[in-house]
Amino acid sequence: MIYPDLFRKSWDRALKRLGLPNYNPHDLRRKWATVTLSNGVPIHEVSRWMGHGSIKITVDQYGHLTLDGSERCRQVVEATFGVHMLSGLPAPRVPGAELVLA
Repeated sequence: MIYPDLFRKSWDRALKRLGLPNYNPHDLRRKWATVTLSNGVPIHEVSRWMGHGSIKITVDQYGHLTLDGSERCRQVVEATFGVHMLSGLPAPRVPGAELVLA
C-alpha cells in the first residue's frame, strides 16, 4: 500500500467536517450490531452479516443484547392470548394446552 494512512486521515477529516465525535469504523460496526440486536433482529442473522466465523463469537460479544427466552415467550403468549386476557372472554381452545396446565 502506497499511502497507509490515507483511509484514516480521510475518515478523521470527514468526522471533523460533520462535527461527529472521534469514532473509528469498528465503533460504527459495534453500534450497528447493538442497534439491530436490541431491536429483535435474530442473532444468527447479525452474526452472518458481520461475517463472524461462528455464531459463538457474536453470542460472546453481543448475546446480552438479545431477548432472553422467557421474555420472548411472554411476548408470544401476550400476542396470542392478550386480547382474551384483557377482555374477560374465554381464551380459544388450543390442542394440547391441558397437558401444559396439568
